Amino acid sequence: MELWDCYKRSIFLCHQRLAEHVNFAIISAQNPAGLVTSNVSNQLLDKKLQAHLLQIGVPYRSVIGAAPDLSVQEKSWMVLCDKAQAVATARLFAQNAIFWIEQNQLFLVPVLLNLPEENLGLFHSRMVLLPS
Repeated sequence: MELWDCYKRSIFLCHQRLAEHVNFAIISAQNPAGLVTSNVSNQLLDKKLQAHLLQIGVPYRSVIGAAPDLSVQEKSWMVLCDKAQAVATARLFAQNAIFWIEQNQLFLVPVLLNLPEENLGLFHSRMVLLPS
């Protein structure tokens, strides 16, 4: 699947580094089911996801998932929760997949797609630290 292959090449633009022993998910609400949506709609969806994260009381930080050439960028959140809660949240926002980071290992986890989970290597090798 072409979209899945794009997800597998993602890099992550972050304002802060998390410790390597911290497990977390990267979740977006934008472009549900992989369908490109307007900027206004994506901003609204992002605000709804942020409100949901506040409501369920999990810590989160802003991150941008991007193509390696930065041609595609999607506002997302690094969410400190367990994997099941991350998948449930992504399903609520009709997302094809999430990224799960465990002990600095990056996994692509299907949510709406019927594909196997994949280990993509070290998260920190895909992270680009942005200036504050």
